[in-house]
Amino acid sequence: MKITLVGLLFFFTTQLSAQHSLVFPQPSNVEQTADKFVFNGRLLVDKAQIPSELFPYLQQLFGRQFIHLELSSAKDATIRLKQIQTFVYTEGYQLAVNNSGIDIEYSSTESLRNAFQTLNQLIQNPKDIAGVRISDQPTYAYRGVHLDCSRHFFSIRELMKFIDQLAKLKFNRFHWHLTDDQGWRIEIKKYPKLTSVGAWRDSTLIGHFSKQPAEWDHTKYGGFYTQEEAKILVEYARIRGIEIIPEIEMPGHASAAIAAYPELSCTEKQIPVVGTWGVFDDVFCSQEKTRSFLKDVLDEIIDIFPSQVIHIGGDECPKVNWEKCPKCKAVMTENHLNNSHELQSFFIRDIENYVNSKGRTIIGWDEILEGGLAPNAQVMSWQGMEGGIAAAKLKHQVVMTPTSYCYFDYYQSGHPSEPLAIGGYLPLEKVYQFDPVKGLDDEYKRYILGGQANLWTEYLPTIQAVEYSAFPRLVAMAEVLWNKSKVPYADFVEALSANYLAQLRNDGVRYSTSFLDPKLEIRPSQKGVGFDLIKPVEDVVFTVNNEIVTGITIGRTDQVQEHRFIVHSNIGDQELRVCDYTFTSHLALGKRIRFDTEPHEKYNHNGDFGLTDGVVGKKPWKGNEWLGFNNDTIRFTLDLEELTSFTAIQIETLNDPGSWIYRPERFVIQLSKDGRKFKTAKKSKLTGDLIQLKKKMKARYVKVSIFNKELIPPGQTGAGFTPWTFINEIILTK
Repeated sequence: MKITLVGLLFFFTTQLSAQHSLVFPQPSNVEQTADKFVFNGRLLVDKAQIPSELFPYLQQLFGRQFIHLELSSAKDATIRLKQIQTFVYTEGYQLAVNNSGIDIEYSSTESLRNAFQTLNQLIQNPKDIAGVRISDQPTYAYRGVHLDCSRHFFSIRELMKFIDQLAKLKFNRFHWHLTDDQGWRIEIKKYPKLTSVGAWRDSTLIGHFSKQPAEWDHTKYGGFYTQEEAKILVEYARIRGIEIIPEIEMPGHASAAIAAYPELSCTEKQIPVVGTWGVFDDVFCSQEKTRSFLKDVLDEIIDIFPSQVIHIGGDECPKVNWEKCPKCKAVMTENHLNNSHELQSFFIRDIENYVNSKGRTIIGWDEILEGGLAPNAQVMSWQGMEGGIAAAKLKHQVVMTPTSYCYFDYYQSGHPSEPLAIGGYLPLEKVYQFDPVKGLDDEYKRYILGGQANLWTEYLPTIQAVEYSAFPRLVAMAEVLWNKSKVPYADFVEALSANYLAQLRNDGVRYSTSFLDPKLEIRPSQKGVGFDLIKPVEDVVFTVNNEIVTGITIGRTDQVQEHRFIVHSNIGDQELRVCDYTFTSHLALGKRIRFDTEPHEKYNHNGDFGLTDGVVGKKPWKGNEWLGFNNDTIRFTLDLEELTSFTAIQIETLNDPGSWIYRPERFVIQLSKDGRKFKTAKKSKLTGDLIQLKKKMKARYVKVSIFNKELIPPGQTGAGFTPWTFINEIILTK
């Protein structure tokens, strides 16, 4: 009996798969059957139904599985295709594997391509395919990945390999970051110096931005894409179902362009292409001449890229030079603008009107909300969900890409072998928790187009480094953007480990196994702390000194002592990476903290024991080791549970202005025996990184107040925002 499409939709929506299938991202509905299609390594497709431009790509895709995909008549086809014009989902499809072959129902080239991507993952060997019925469609229309090719440059061939991986995971947008302070990467024929000068820097920072004194690699570095190369990549991605969205940064992050054409700036001074990271005062002047230049650039960009949306940046634009510039003041007077934020809004609106006149739409980072949002602009919300929520309430379309879930240049673990990163902490599990419509009322959810993972490349100098930061976190991002009814994280990780990692290996993709490291779960005790080693997957076994263990225990000590544990992990015969843990014991180990100022959710580990868990943060900083606060005043109280004698208190702070993290300005330490009456033991300005007090003391309670700047100063990265304050373990000794 033939089941109609409507029947299939109804049938499958009542049978959600409880476990993860072989397919990533997990289809909306999956039902395993007892059927099996046996074949001889050849799959035949109806040549009348398959689009001619799609077939060569599908042949290549299946060829990696040693499957020969061939054209045939409808009668001989083993992959039977049926186009359903009335199918409600543009990208949705139905796929069934039975004893006689494979049936696919689809509505468009996009949905057909998605069905073949699913089929490719279902094939485990070139002999047979297990029976299955799948009904599938994405949750979000925009499923994007951003790659910064300015800080570091990647070849077209490398980008093609990367796009192949995005296509397998059914991403449909590639946000190509082409211009920034550190290099202009796209040929503009009217302005050749943009690439002859702006694409090359004379030096590049070595190590982390916060390292002092700075070290430099003085090798000339750079590169750019010709317009022909860009068109080739656009077509390559299109065949794979991915639209490339170009980004031309304005009005900030313009140093490379100004190095080529100094007259575009307020000062008109010659500057170099920047070799370090951060935010710089040299931005595009708001004058008509500069805006005309950018419109000329956009003319050529629009000719290269057919995407409906053009990204114009709009983020991190210091106003220092604008506020001193006679040309900018004249623009403000002429257009009745009250301040520099309104001037930025005017700038963006002018560019938007021009892009709209070409039949296109702009999208920008959420700073384009400052001074009033341009009428038809889309917003990419990166500083949190708040900007996207505000834009959605104004009925603007939004792509959610908050740092806390979507910045894949952050550390994905605290393992000592992790390569250098900008900072932060974004493990696989946190990515899997991403919900683009969290915090939005139902009436505004329709304005959320989807979400996007961002790969900024200050610390990703090679495509292998990009891959390591991207995978498998991109697999988790693909899941949350495709299927709102995703399986539990534990099931996802089991399937990822068992099935998808092998696909990445076969494709020669470098990936992280950090998600298979043991997860430490704190267990305070009377004598100190213990950490349970939580299994990431069921079959893993942990050993220390060849003994199987399930946890680690550290006792409290009068003096600072370090305890090192080397944990080996195995899944059967497969040995995972070794985890080398160092914990620090002291008098306050395992004692509870009451936070009057709560740590930010992004940088809050181990709750009330986050400052007494024995985990001492290192430098360069990793977000799973330090507690982070986005407040200018921080207060907390340590409870030692009994009257205790000690002679030293120490708390380390962090100073990394490039990451918006500032050393506190002053602190107060107070002591109490009963928790009611506190006596000030020290009140001081902070001149170095250590908050410390050395003298004979006796108390049960230690109250600490820490004070930072109210706002990041003008001209600095994050100017005008509240600085972050990061603190380390509170260590007490006798």
